[in-house]
Formats: sequence, structure tokens, C-alpha cells
Amino acid sequence: MKSAKTIDEMIKLFEDRELIIADEEHFRDLLYNKNYYRLSGYFRVFQIDPSNGDNRFIAGTTEEDFITPYILDAKLRALILQGISILEITLRSRFAYEIAQDGHAYDYVSSSAYKHLAKRKTSSYQEKLILKINDWIEKSSEVCIRHYHEVGKEIPVWAAVEVLPFDTVSKMLSSHIDSQALRQVYKSIGLPKNPRIGSSIVHAMVYLRNLCAHHSRLWKRETIISVPHISYVEKTINGISYEQKSVAASLILLMHMVDFINHSLEYSEEILSFLRANNSYVNGLATPVHWK
Repeated sequence: MKSAKTIDEMIKLFEDRELIIADEEHFRDLLYNKNYYRLSGYFRVFQIDPSNGDNRFIAGTTEEDFITPYILDAKLRALILQGISILEITLRSRFAYEIAQDGHAYDYVSSSAYKHLAKRKTSSYQEKLILKINDWIEKSSEVCIRHYHEVGKEIPVWAAVEVLPFDTVSKMLSSHIDSQALRQVYKSIGLPKNPRIGSSIVHAMVYLRNLCAHHSRLWKRETIISVPHISYVEKTINGISYEQKSVAASLILLMHMVDFINHSLEYSEEILSFLRANNSYVNGLATPVHWK
């Protein structure tokens, strides 16, 4: 069993690995407050060959080399969450509106409203989704939900979506039977009308939102979702080509959708202004490290 290291022992370990510590007092505070393993995703990039056990730092590396992208990640996460908030609220509203217009205001809690997905041969996926929806509604204390409970009436989808998390709404979007409504929803946020492409992108936004909400690393991250190519969306960020499993690929799509929703370039300009001021950081968003 591995024994826990003290801050002194951690400092010694970094020094043995030839890291130049410019401000030891600040670095001690960082290790105490942020956790060695939270920082490891940043400093591994500056080690010679950590995958094969060579944890020495590249000559000349200081703690500031990996603290800087750590700090910039925190700032970018806040900007991303602003955009995700706009997207999530819009999707809730437009999804509820479109399926209600097509006569699905109340059957969203019925498995018949959702397709059997190709990889799931049984109805268990639909049943689990319905259970989740009902669970969130049952435990909600929102006034709009309490009202329907008190008067003994069914809860319409436009009230229900207000208490459902983004992940659940994403799953409803990905499997609802009303393809016409889904096409309209995706078109309204600037995406192709193909529900498969749209649901894949929304799923990627849920993943991006979760990364940011849980304070996870964005820089040099290889995402678990490869977002689809869309011909009319930028293929570079700050002039740097990005990989499809990079944070930049999802960020570009988020900027596009928020601008489309707001009928303004204000959100993307705010993001791009931040990135232009930190151009070396952008490369880490566009080209993830493929850890072995």
C-alpha cells in the first residue's frame, strides 16, 4: 500500500525530478490547496517520458509552465458554463414547445414516446429514462411542479423540463419519436436538421458542461466524444487546426450555437478575445495528449 506524502516530501520529489521551483512558498500552497493529482494532468506534459517511467522534467521547466494553463483552464471553464447555460435553457424550452405542438405534451413519461435504440434491443433504456424523469419530477420542490401535484393534474412537458438536468433532456432529445420536432429544434440552434448529428452534438455539450462543472482539466484533454464535422463551422481556432476529440472542437460548436441563438457574435468574440490573449494555451485545447 502506497504511503501518503507530506508537502515537504512532494517538494523533494519535484526537485529530484529536476523541476525548477521559482517560488517555493506559493508552490507549497498550491500543492496543499489543489492536490498533486489534479496538477499531474498539467505537469506530465513537461516530463520527459512519464508513460515509460521517466518522470524527469524537460530542462528549464518551472512550476509556472504548468500553473499557467491550470489558471487559464479555470477562466475558460467559467466562460464555457455561461454559454452552456444559454444553450441548455434554450434546448429545454424549444424541445418542450415543439413536441407539445405535435401533441406530445403529456406522453413524455411513456416509453412509447421513445425509440428503441439500435444498440439496445430491450425496452430497458426507455424504462430507465422514464424512471429518471419521474424521479426528478417527484422530488422537485419547484412551484410549477407543486401546483400540478396539489391540483392532481398531469404535468405538461413545458413544466417538467424546468426540473430535469441537461443530461436527461439530452437523452430525451436523442431518442424521442417525434423526428419532425427534433429537426426543428436542431435547426433553431444552428445545427443540421439530422437528429442523429444534433443529438451527438448535444451529448458532447453535456460532457463539456460536466467537465467544467466538476473543475476538470480542459488543456491537453482528449475528450471521450468525437464531435461530428459540420461544413459551415470553423475548422480552426485562433488559426490552429483542432482534433475532433479535443476541447476546441466542442468549444467551436458551442460558440456557433450560442451566437446563433443570440443573433449576435458577442459570445464567440468574448471567447476568442480571451484565447487571443493566451495564444500558446490554445494549442493545448486543440491538440490533446493521447496518454498511454
